[in-house]
Amino acid sequence: MVHPSVPPYSPERIRHERFMLTRLALGAAALGLAPAYLAWRGAPGALEALLLVAMALPLLAVFVLSRSGRLDIAHGISAASLALFVAALAGMTGGAASPFLIWLAAVPAGAMLFGARDYVVRAGAIAAAALAGILSLHQLGIFAEAAPWVATAMPAIAALAVLHAIMIAVMALQHRDGEQRERRAADMRAQLLLDHVGDLVTWHDATGGVVFANAAAEALAGAEPRDLIGRGLLDRVHVADRPLFLKALSDAAHGAGPSSACFRTLFVPRELGPEPSSPVALWLEMKAHRVADATSRDGVAVVCVMRDVTASRALDEERARVHAAALKANDIKGQFLATLSHELRTPLNAIIGFSEMLGGDHARLLDAEKRLDYARIIHDSGHHLLDVVNTLLDISKIESGAMTIEQETLDLAVIARDCSALMALRAENGGVALERVSGPDLPAVIGDKRALKQIMINLLSNAVKFTPAGGRVTLAVIRDGEMIDLSVSDTGIGIAASDLPRLGDPFFQAKSSYDRTYEGTGLGLSVVRGLVGLHGGCLTVESAPGIGTRVSVRLPIGGVAAASQPVKIETFARAPRRGLETKLPFRLTA
Repeated sequence: MVHPSVPPYSPERIRHERFMLTRLALGAAALGLAPAYLAWRGAPGALEALLLVAMALPLLAVFVLSRSGRLDIAHGISAASLALFVAALAGMTGGAASPFLIWLAAVPAGAMLFGARDYVVRAGAIAAAALAGILSLHQLGIFAEAAPWVATAMPAIAALAVLHAIMIAVMALQHRDGEQRERRAADMRAQLLLDHVGDLVTWHDATGGVVFANAAAEALAGAEPRDLIGRGLLDRVHVADRPLFLKALSDAAHGAGPSSACFRTLFVPRELGPEPSSPVALWLEMKAHRVADATSRDGVAVVCVMRDVTASRALDEERARVHAAALKANDIKGQFLATLSHELRTPLNAIIGFSEMLGGDHARLLDAEKRLDYARIIHDSGHHLLDVVNTLLDISKIESGAMTIEQETLDLAVIARDCSALMALRAENGGVALERVSGPDLPAVIGDKRALKQIMINLLSNAVKFTPAGGRVTLAVIRDGEMIDLSVSDTGIGIAASDLPRLGDPFFQAKSSYDRTYEGTGLGLSVVRGLVGLHGGCLTVESAPGIGTRVSVRLPIGGVAAASQPVKIETFARAPRRGLETKLPFRLTA
């Protein structure tokens, strides 16, 4: 019975069972022949008794193996039994001159079947000890001379020795073939497993070159596994990520533990059709482990497992974008509350305060001019609140996609004239010269009249507001191919380069603060970019501090079939110019 500590169906259990069966057969056969031998010879002598003991020792080896599970001890007992058996036969047939001594070579030869060097060394030591014992006893004259029948039986003895050697050789070859078949089957199972996992598994030698790759190479590196051998994998790693890739291999090969890296592979997949394939970039996460490998140059190799993390990395980037957008929205909300607290409470305070004065006990003390002045302030404050609310509603409609535009034929020159007339008084009060430039033969455009007027008024209002006295604001409408270029230029304070990227964000004002000099909600340009997007146009802002600002709106003459999202504002630093006169010769001053 095999020891319970040996796992079932394991190679170790098979070796134990094979050892026990062969030793049981040999011991049973020897002990079965012992009674007939004793009946023929009578009382056994000392050498014959040793011979019987040697034939019984294999049974002792089986017993020890079944109780302890130690195959090395059991094999030592079996080797000792064979050496003792040969020594007893040699002592009975001439000692050192006995031809049976040749069988001592079978002791270490039989140990080769177990495939372990320790077994062969131990069996060789036992055979050498037996030979040394026979030579010593032969020198002492204990052994008798060889019997006459020994010389006659020498050919038979040699034939038996050769047959025994052939049997050992055949068993050794069978054992080797069995191990090779088992190794090939294990390799095939491992290869099958590796080829059906989604991860790319590669073996690297000490120099970092690939010596093995599984079938996932085609999906994750765009190549057959054989194409990755050597530098094939490194050549497909993104150039910027190659130092990180090589460092991870080096850390795994020479460090104390595994290493990891995340890098990109860039490759062109194999063409499956007539159309050329586009390059594919994948993010791979690699885990590298150091293993012993006798085939590598310095006995060190690295095995790497790489998996595709492109989707998860894109998800992480999307989460980061959403988080940044949430932070930005929180900032906008804070700015929105700060702006409303300034823009709404100021006119509300005026409305409440002056209305209390008009309706209070002291109203009779006010003359008619004061009452009219207070009523005008209340009226202007109410209109300011209404403008803020309407602007907020427009922003909400644009961002939600609920705003639509009317498609009608319009004359932009007439709209520009009306808007200039509306802003003329404000510009005059601020000491700003307002000019209007119209190109010749302006075509009619398709668009929404109210929206286009709102675009011009918002741009003119900002330009007049941020232009000091003595400055100039120019509204220009010209044709450029199939587009209309509507621009508003000023010689005002300008915008710093650091503030240009944020133009058009709701409630953003360049250099805004709670004690800012210029009033406003910062929503005007947000409304403009939304309305321009609805008309399928584009928006450009050029500005620089101390030079001024030029906002250009380009609109298609034929209009758009469907509404779109707010446009992205293209911003540039404005260079000093001599004026629009050199570029636009047609001038009409409002």
